[in-house]
Amino acid sequence: MLGIAERTVTAADGTTVVVVTPRGELDLAAVALLDSALRSALATAGTQPRLVIDLSDVDVLQPVTLGVLLDARRRCRAADGGLVLVVSAPGVAATLAETGVDPLFDTATELQAALARICEAAHSNH
Repeated sequence: MLGIAERTVTAADGTTVVVVTPRGELDLAAVALLDSALRSALATAGTQPRLVIDLSDVDVLQPVTLGVLLDARRRCRAADGGLVLVVSAPGVAATLAETGVDPLFDTATELQAALARICEAAHSNH
């Protein structure tokens, strides 16, 4: 069963980041829920969205859900924001690599590193 949590955190440098944490299987049945959660997170994040999608608790990442992740990335970039994926499970990393989308995403292996990376990106853009 898929569950998705959203929370807003303030990084050490004061950057506000919305963290979305899906749990379970990201498959065809999860596409609409994931899309809705990411759109909500982007609305919460404001005009220059900083978004971290923590995939640490994802058991299965099916390629059908990658379009939703890519759309969130596109929306963040279009608004001069940023998006980082937390990828710690070998299966999730393998799906990103096998589909060829891994170079399109900024990734980290744990949440604190992702928060640091998105803060670095926020400051390098200004």
